[in-house]
Amino acid sequence: TESTNDVTFELWTRMGSFMEYKGTYDGWDLIATGTTKGRGIGRYTTIPQESFTEVSIPGGGDEGGTRAFYLTLNTRELVYKLGAPDVTLSDSMAHVETPDIEVWDGEGVLFYPFPDPAQSFYYRAPRQFLGAIYYNRLPCKPFSLFGPVNELPCPEVPTGAPTVPPPTTNPTIPPPTMSPVIPPTGVPTPTPTGRPAIGQ
Repeated sequence: TESTNDVTFELWTRMGSFMEYKGTYDGWDLIATGTTKGRGIGRYTTIPQESFTEVSIPGGGDEGGTRAFYLTLNTRELVYKLGAPDVTLSDSMAHVETPDIEVWDGEGVLFYPFPDPAQSFYYRAPRQFLGAIYYNRLPCKPFSLFGPVNELPCPEVPTGAPTVPPPTTNPTIPPPTMSPVIPPTGVPTPTPTGRPAIGQ
């Protein structure tokens, strides 16, 4: 957004394409809503992480590996990019991709919240998302014994063999002391008494 004021946002999502689900919230899940401060021209405005519910994209393409998102403000201050001039339809080509995901052209919606698609003048196509997408290609960390786990919720699998601490060295017992020496007392020397005196 070009605004530097507080803006109210909503982020909706659904598995599969959005094409048959325009103009209705049926089939969509609200995963983020709230107010955030706009950062102005040329700077991305962030959806606070604490207000965002993470979702998974199974991958593989087609409907089963596609997830649609609908980001809207309650004011006409959302900035997006025009699609390629030689493309006239939305959801027909990817405008950015990585080895993991592709982001396809969508549509701009000129009215809040979600006008009837029969009123086609409220929709502009193709339009491209202008922003940053953060994703985790391995949400279930650490790796399990069964290899990478890529789906949510994370299955309960062991994460690895328990680590047993190595044994300590042989216990050290202090060496025995020498045999106890009891010093003998002196040899008793019986000293005879004087001769008894016999009385007369």
